[in-house]
Amino acid sequence: MYKIVFDKINEKVADCIIRTTDGACIPSDPANTDYQLYLKWLDGYEKIGGEWVKTSDANTPLPAD
Repeated sequence: MYKIVFDKINEKVADCIIRTTDGACIPSDPANTDYQLYLKWLDGYEKIGGEWVKTSDANTPLPAD
């Protein structure tokens, strides 16, 4: 699962996403493999038994605090 980050200093959504399983901050960079996995997850895929399985039309990250 993922969570949107809100940048309180600049008062806007931050240019990264938090992976809730380990608290990693993933930058919005198409070359970043974690970001690529996030985009796949957004498209409705889940990793089950080591394989990507389409489980829904789309996934939604948790809202920012």
